Amino acid sequence: MVSRDFGDGAVGEAPWASVFDPEANLRAVGEVQARGFRAASEVVDRFVRLASKTNAANAGQSSSEVEQNGNKQTSEALGLGVDGFVGSWESLMGRLVQSLRGSPGPRFPTLDLTITESYGVLSLSAVPGGRACSEVWLHNGGPKDLGEVKLRCSDLLRHDGGVVAAHSVRFEPDVVAMPARSSRGVCVEVDVAEVLPAGVYRGTLLAHGHPDVWLPVLLDVPAP
Repeated sequence: MVSRDFGDGAVGEAPWASVFDPEANLRAVGEVQARGFRAASEVVDRFVRLASKTNAANAGQSSSEVEQNGNKQTSEALGLGVDGFVGSWESLMGRLVQSLRGSPGPRFPTLDLTITESYGVLSLSAVPGGRACSEVWLHNGGPKDLGEVKLRCSDLLRHDGGVVAAHSVRFEPDVVAMPARSSRGVCVEVDVAEVLPAGVYRGTLLAHGHPDVWLPVLLDVPAP
């Protein structure tokens, strides 16, 4: 019998040998099920929070007012909840599939306007007197047109109080149309003054009309 070695190990140590390991396969199946349960739990938690907000709004009112407001809010929640549920579920399932495939996350920092979540950090870098450029993506996975969205950035602060003013940050395009089931990329530019001290400046990126979505911003200004 011929023994074929792969480096320091025998053929039994080849990567595909794990396919025949029942314990490894069982662990893989368990991990798939756990990820599925976590994704479903996120959707359930969103509807629980929606119900909690409705109950809090009804507190302190008379029984007739509570009944009327409760019926109105329930109708609105059902009307809005179905679309929101579908959009959230699609996004979560997409993320689950990517995770199961071992796919990497979004290549660029992303603001998900449908499920109000963000991914990554908007990182920029430029020496004093230069221009920092990067890209952020907006995602609308739901069935509704979200209209036009405008991005805003706060001042970028260094630990010792150094500031890059918000008006130094520009977006191209300045306003982005977000129809149903769409994604749009936005270029972000910052002019770095020649007298700006080197260091790391941090801030926050926001989307007008979407108060629950935000993204950290990091500007690295290395010493020349």
